[in-house]
Amino acid sequence: MSSRSRVISLTVIAALAFAVWGTTKSRTPDGTAEAGTAPIQPAPRALAAGSPAPAVAQAPGPAKMQAQTQVPVAARAPAPAAPFAPAPSAAPYAQTARTETVRPEIDRQAGLDAGTVALWEDWRQRFLTPEGRVIDTGNGGISHSEGQGYGLLLSVLMGDRASFARIWSWTYTTLFVRDDGMMAWRYDPKADPAVTDRNSASDGDILAAWALAEAGRRWSDDRYREAAAELATAIRRTVIVEHAGRLMVLPGQEGFRRDPAVVVNPAYWVLPAFPVLAEIDPEGAAVWNRLAAETPAVMAAVRFGNPALPPEWVVAEPDGAFSLPQDPNFPAAFGYNAVRVPLYLAWAGMLDPGLPIYVDLDRLWPSGAARTADRPQVVALPEGRVTERGSDAGFRAVAGLVACIVHDRPMPADVTAVDDDASYYAASLTLMVRLAAAGRKPACL
Repeated sequence: MSSRSRVISLTVIAALAFAVWGTTKSRTPDGTAEAGTAPIQPAPRALAAGSPAPAVAQAPGPAKMQAQTQVPVAARAPAPAAPFAPAPSAAPYAQTARTETVRPEIDRQAGLDAGTVALWEDWRQRFLTPEGRVIDTGNGGISHSEGQGYGLLLSVLMGDRASFARIWSWTYTTLFVRDDGMMAWRYDPKADPAVTDRNSASDGDILAAWALAEAGRRWSDDRYREAAAELATAIRRTVIVEHAGRLMVLPGQEGFRRDPAVVVNPAYWVLPAFPVLAEIDPEGAAVWNRLAAETPAVMAAVRFGNPALPPEWVVAEPDGAFSLPQDPNFPAAFGYNAVRVPLYLAWAGMLDPGLPIYVDLDRLWPSGAARTADRPQVVALPEGRVTERGSDAGFRAVAGLVACIVHDRPMPADVTAVDDDASYYAASLTLMVRLAAAGRKPACL
């Protein structure tokens, strides 16, 4: 071969090598994407272009219960015989997360304090799998749309982009199996098929849409914004209904219409999310804004007993009144669901210390946020009989926030500290209380 031919051959080989390097430089040695570089999942496209909005289902379905409160198995409708909906045609990239411990890339501009960062790192290590599944340790290790929604929201507010990508990847590929654009709510890794309940749960969907909108804004990525807009649209079309002159958030697509009444769960109305969804879903902005405006009055009306407390479930009557359900599947009690109501009100900026719900909860928890206090956690309504007491970390955190609002005093330092005994749900509440306080009333911390 001549010298000129050798030069041409070496030049071609070098060019090819450079091209190959350019396509692989964002990979780690084990072939996985670098933290934060995995392609973001496309938005779920369950609603075909031009198709009419799906009607609210009238058929009975399973009622979803949070944390330790579950609908008895005998009360649940059997799983649908129809096969699962096919995966979206644009199959997303399934990120393979690293398994070694990696400190999350915290967004320092968020002004996060060391206590909040410590809570997040504990939460991420204890409840988040390498694949992005959030484990509910209080419910036998299952996962559900609520937990994935919490994971998405917490990771974006913590500025942890790599964890957000992992959680969204698992959520998108595993739970978006319905044909209305919302998630199936329950996943059990021990079952076959693992998605054991395809009904939706509105709180999980709302949390996820809120988180996706925040991710799109924070990281300037239209793909997250698109996913948020499509999910917000699906929620608005499917589970937000007009009833007795008010907008109601049905807890899920199936099982909550009791003609002529509807059953709702006050803790599913994630008030701080509504203004965000109004921005991301401009076509439905009027609905979201109206829901945000009406929710405080609804939360004030759905309180029973003395002190007056929000129940886990409430019946919205056709004349506009609210009543406690007379159905064993919908307990008439304040407890693990309802403790989120004051948290969401505070997170939305409702900080008037004279607000009746805060005053009454302060009466329920006179010791405030003391770490060792044996406080009421479940209260039968309307009689006000305490059926469960304890020192659950989630209740402790909410009690501390309420006491701070009512008495204008900081929470004791150990109230929202890492608690090794906290379940997934309690740890999630604790972290959300810190984030809500940091954003709305920093003097609490």
